[in-house]
Amino acid sequence: MQSKIIKTFKRLIKFLIISLFILLTLVILARELVYPRLHFDIIKEEASKNNIDPYLILSVIRTESKFNSFATSNKRAKGLMQLVDSTANEVIKKANIVSNIDNLDLYDVNTNISIGCKYLAYLINHYNGNYYLAICAYNAGMGNVDRWIEQGILSNNLDYHINANIPFNETRNYLEKVINTYNIYRKLY
Repeated sequence: MQSKIIKTFKRLIKFLIISLFILLTLVILARELVYPRLHFDIIKEEASKNNIDPYLILSVIRTESKFNSFATSNKRAKGLMQLVDSTANEVIKKANIVSNIDNLDLYDVNTNISIGCKYLAYLINHYNGNYYLAICAYNAGMGNVDRWIEQGILSNNLDYHINANIPFNETRNYLEKVINTYNIYRKLY
């Protein structure tokens, strides 16, 4: 009788260990599917060059294109980081990147991430390190954010918890998505 109980107990332990292993594997796979780190080598390299947290870049990409390198918005923003041609050309000129602007392929992963990181770094610098204002400007444009600051609608010290004054619902929602995604990436990885 004791032998039968011991065998049953051993089977139960074995089942629990296998189940735990399967569950852990599923959690890891789900994490990579829902919050992927696609192109992470490129992102880390470009983020490092531009002194940006790579998880912020992942968050922008996930929010902008859901990692679809061929994404095109109704405003003709292209690629992973959803850059419009005029913004990309402006970044290239400011960064003194030698490139044939006429043949610029914003659907190319390396090109898009490189220019997108330079642009986000420029915005972060423009707003004295304030990620929240930079993220707002990435969505609504610097002109709008500068005007909101000038008009006293937003503070130079914008804090994520005081974002109710952002005049564009799209930008307010965008900021929330990017910051929430960023916080999740930081916790997961």
